[in-house]
Amino acid sequence: MYEISRKQGKERRKIVFPARLHVRDITEDVVGLDIAQMGCRIKSRYRLNILSKLILEFYIPSKKEEGKYIVGDPMGNVIVRWTKPSKQEGYFILGLEFGAEPRENHGITELLGGRRCDTAEKLKCQNSSLMGHYAECFACGQKSIRQYSLKNRAVHIQNNIFGIPTYSEPVPGLDPIDYNLLYLTICPNCHFTAPGDEFFKISKEDEPYHHTFPSAKFSEKWSEVQAELSEKYEKLKDNIDGEERSIDQALLSYELATRTFETLCEVNPTNGAFVGLLAMIRTRHSQVCITYPGDSPEKGKERAYELLLEAQKDLDENFEKLDELQSLLATQLLIAISIYFKDIDITGKYMKYLDRFDSREKPDEDSQIGKTLLQVRTNVEELYKKRHEYHKDQLKTFLPL
Repeated sequence: MYEISRKQGKERRKIVFPARLHVRDITEDVVGLDIAQMGCRIKSRYRLNILSKLILEFYIPSKKEEGKYIVGDPMGNVIVRWTKPSKQEGYFILGLEFGAEPRENHGITELLGGRRCDTAEKLKCQNSSLMGHYAECFACGQKSIRQYSLKNRAVHIQNNIFGIPTYSEPVPGLDPIDYNLLYLTICPNCHFTAPGDEFFKISKEDEPYHHTFPSAKFSEKWSEVQAELSEKYEKLKDNIDGEERSIDQALLSYELATRTFETLCEVNPTNGAFVGLLAMIRTRHSQVCITYPGDSPEKGKERAYELLLEAQKDLDENFEKLDELQSLLATQLLIAISIYFKDIDITGKYMKYLDRFDSREKPDEDSQIGKTLLQVRTNVEELYKKRHEYHKDQLKTFLPL
């Protein structure tokens, strides 16, 4: 769900980087674990309180002297959004939000434009639109799992009406690829399946984004699910980790991911992130079904409809588990699905939620919540204005006319 309405260039990049924080009388060199346009994760020796404000400086590799670093200008008004213990004893992982849009002099541009992860073992790709690396499964510890990423601006992308990207022609000189088929990474050992960045280890500093692993409770539940799906996996496993995943293999990957996040929701019933990701996976799965319907376009559509309604049910029934950002993104998806199916009750319910959120929270326009609210409002207004065009009887696919 977290990529809904998010532009490609602003996605979170998993890249290890050095930085320095200043808060009160504390100055500490820290390790960054990933970065996005409006925030990052760092590993620190200090468990700072949520909503604490700090100053952050990024160490940037010098272009003049190899192995040397320069310090970017200090970025003030950085806010601690969450904190959790690190797997490394004596350290904590902090989720930071930048209080304002970073400027070039802060040095973040260098990091966002850099390679996806400088410490990951690279995987050579035959398809020129892809880049890859080897990862480790957080669930079972399996190493050397092939994982693929789409190169920036490699292919033309258009979001469907639910905010899911669709991939068309590549830019001149690159190979075509439908990244929806490779979006999910499958562990060949335990069959844990998920979007790669948050749920697979790709550098020695890396830690799981959520409180998930190791978990005896999860492992016990997942072993039951794995046993149910192992026969299906065995039939389709040949080259399932390759660059040319078949339609049947891609559909299996979404089935595995769905079961993965259903299990995570079961053992972590208060974690809204898993609810959101489950709904997002179902929604992306629906795009694959309508793009590749097999022998029967009607059956492909029917399955796509089922998945959308399941995603709607996931979010509507578990909405109170979502945090502010998750709830805004979920609201946009709920309204889009309800317009598609002409469910005026759901449309009205979540249009009212947006109005109440705006009047109750009054977020700062420059904060991540404020920017997300503005973007969601803009997208929802566009959806509502064209609601008669976006009904399922009017569209052959999920792309706007």
